[in-house]
Amino acid sequence: MDTTTAIILAVATLALGLGAGLLLGRVRAEAGVSAARQETASARARAEALAAECADLKDRAARDHDVLRALAPVRATLAQVGEHVAELERERTEQFTVLAERLHAAQRSDAELRATTASLAGALRSGTARGQWGEVQLRRVLEAAGMLRHVDFLEQPTLAGLPGARADATNARPDVVVHLPEGKFLVIDAKVPFDAYLEASGITAVDDPAASDRRERLLAAHARALRGHVDALASRRYHEQLSGSPELVVMFVPSEGLLAAALETDPGLLEHALRLGVAPTAPASLLALLRTTATIWSSATVTEDAKRLLDLGRTLYERLGTVAGHVGQLGRTLESAVQHYNRLVGSVESRLLVTARGFDGLDHGALEVSELDGDRGQVRRFTAAELTADRIA
Repeated sequence: MDTTTAIILAVATLALGLGAGLLLGRVRAEAGVSAARQETASARARAEALAAECADLKDRAARDHDVLRALAPVRATLAQVGEHVAELERERTEQFTVLAERLHAAQRSDAELRATTASLAGALRSGTARGQWGEVQLRRVLEAAGMLRHVDFLEQPTLAGLPGARADATNARPDVVVHLPEGKFLVIDAKVPFDAYLEASGITAVDDPAASDRRERLLAAHARALRGHVDALASRRYHEQLSGSPELVVMFVPSEGLLAAALETDPGLLEHALRLGVAPTAPASLLALLRTTATIWSSATVTEDAKRLLDLGRTLYERLGTVAGHVGQLGRTLESAVQHYNRLVGSVESRLLVTARGFDGLDHGALEVSELDGDRGQVRRFTAAELTADRIA
């Protein structure tokens, strides 16, 4: 290939390259314009969408503002409710604190009560302590009934030393002897059967058949112990040693539960005791009995005072009759004296003065006598029917 051909080929190649470049540039320009148009359309669409969304947001904001304005009272109310709830929460916290303190105090008191109960139960297992407890309870019931020691009742007196006791009275010493009207006495003896009852009270598993059966056996033993005390009191025959006393001795049980448990286990115990002349009583029933005794004393005192007043009235009436008789006798004596005085005046005027006038030269002024008023000289007589009888002691 020669140089001309090479030049021609190079020029042709260059021309083809320029044409292709121009064509490619035009294609690229048209593609850029199309892309720009598409981007413009897309931007316009996004602008329109944003404008619509903005309008929607404005409408929504306006509606939200209206809703907030309508909900303003509710917000104020909710604020007040919140404050009230906060106050309630503070009060609840304070109350919870107080309740916790009280629960702690209750736990401490419960622990102390348990310790005291255990100590008391241990003390009551001693027969001497039980006896002293029964005597103290009996004294408190007597004092609650308004009775005075050594006046209305005697503690542990000797039967032989009581007034009205029979010659064969023993030196037995019941716990209390209560004075009754007309020199009578009521004997009270305190009994405290406690061992079996205390052990039965400690059994709480009532669902356990073995524990329930053991509890029933203990309560039966408690009832038998109380029945034994009844028989022992009946054998002492206190009413036979105190003349005029009721055929009854009061057996005081210092706890309602002790007596109720025995009577519930042994329904025939009360009838058996009353048939033997023994009255089992708890504090409430004994208080009622003693109040009845106080009422009898009051009635007896009123009756005695009324009898004394009646006797005094009769004596006074009889003595008034005697005085009336003496007054009548004095009146008759005064009437007789007036009659004698009148006779004396008549005799002086009709007899003595006539004779004395026969003497001349006498001073007649010396014979003047004061005249007696007839109204004052009359004796007043009794007119009452009770005083007209002739009663002279």
